[in-house]
Amino acid sequence: MKRYKIIFKGRVQGVGFRYRALMIAKSLGLVGSVKNLYDGNVEVILQGSRDLIDEFINLIENENFIRVESKVINELGIDETLNKFEILY
Repeated sequence: MKRYKIIFKGRVQGVGFRYRALMIAKSLGLVGSVKNLYDGNVEVILQGSRDLIDEFINLIENENFIRVESKVINELGIDETLNKFEILY
């Protein structure tokens, strides 16, 4: 199991990114959160198997209207208290 903080940059706000992230994460059984940042980027915290996290990234990058220009990925320690994926405001 892995846990990552991923900052997605590009056209990622105002295009349904958070909702699609929620749907994809739930369908893959990943836990964590997604939130818009004040600088126009989106932060996603994902916890689960590395293969499923890679699949999440591939799926979100290939969504209509979303254009990921770059991303910054940092590994975090496992959070045993995470039990769902949610949109943070």
